[in-house]
Amino acid sequence: MPKELWTIGRLLQWTEQYFLGKGVESSRLDGEVLLSHILGKDRIYLYTHYDEPLTKSELDAYRPLVIERGKGYSVAAIIGQKEFMGLSFTVTKDVLIPRPDTETLVEDILSFIPKEQGPYILDVCTGPGTILYSLLHYLPAATGLGLDISKDALAVAVTNREQLQLTERAKLCASDLFTALQKDPQYEKAFDIIVSNPPYIPSEEVKTLAPEVLHEPVLALDGGIDGLDFYRRLLTEAPRYLKAGGYLAVEIGYDQAEAVIELATRVGVYGDVVANKDIAGIVRELRWQKLGD
Repeated sequence: MPKELWTIGRLLQWTEQYFLGKGVESSRLDGEVLLSHILGKDRIYLYTHYDEPLTKSELDAYRPLVIERGKGYSVAAIIGQKEFMGLSFTVTKDVLIPRPDTETLVEDILSFIPKEQGPYILDVCTGPGTILYSLLHYLPAATGLGLDISKDALAVAVTNREQLQLTERAKLCASDLFTALQKDPQYEKAFDIIVSNPPYIPSEEVKTLAPEVLHEPVLALDGGIDGLDFYRRLLTEAPRYLKAGGYLAVEIGYDQAEAVIELATRVGVYGDVVANKDIAGIVRELRWQKLGD
C-alpha cells in the first residue's frame, strides 16, 4: 500500500478490489470483518467513522491478514473466531470451521427438547465442540461428552469449553468414533441424544473444494470413496450407546439423504426418519428415534 493517508473507507475500497482480483466472493464483507477485528470495533463503527484515518500500527496489523485471506485462508481461521448459534467459538487450522448449515441440526434438537430437561448428549466428531456446546448452552440442565480422533481439535474444544463456562457439564475424549467407549459398560445405552457432523465429502471431491475449505483438516472432510464411510459406522454402532427412545441426529451432504436413510433402514432399530432442510432448502439433517429394546 502507498505511504499516504488511509481512511477506513479508502482502505475498505482498496481491500475489496484486491480480494476481487484474488477471486474472493465476499470481498467487501471479508475486508470489513478483518478491519473490525484489528480495530476491536463492530462493523457499524466502520460506516460511522468512514473518514477516520488509520494509524501505522493499525495498517501494519491489517496488512498480513489481507495477505492470508488472499492466499485462500478463511476469515474465521485468520481471526481465530467464528460465530455459531449466537456464540463465539475459537477456531484454528486444526478444526473444521463451523458453518451456518450445521445450525439446522442444533435448532432441530432444541425444537423438541424442553429447556428444563437434562439430556445426556454424545457428540461424535465434536471438533471444536460446536454442536455439543451450543446444545448445552441452550439446555442448561443437559450434560455431554464430545469425542474426536484429533487431539489437536480436542485442544481447541478445551479452550471453547472454558470460554463458554461448560467445564463442569462437558467431558472430552480422544476416540475414533465410539472406540474409546467400547470397554466401559457405563456408556452402554447411556445417552439420550447422539449427534454428529462427521466427514462426508467423497475423497475425489475433496480436492475440488473452495480454497478456504482446503486449508481445513482433510481428516474432518474426507468421508471415503462415496462419502458414506462414517455413516455406516455411526448408524451401526450408535444403538449400543443410545437409550431406547433416544435420538440420533446427523448432518449430511447436499445429496446424501436417500443413501443415508437406506443405511439406517438396514440397521433395523430406528423409527421413521425426520429430515430437516437448511436455509437453502437442502436436506441437511436426518434424525431418528431408537425403537424399544
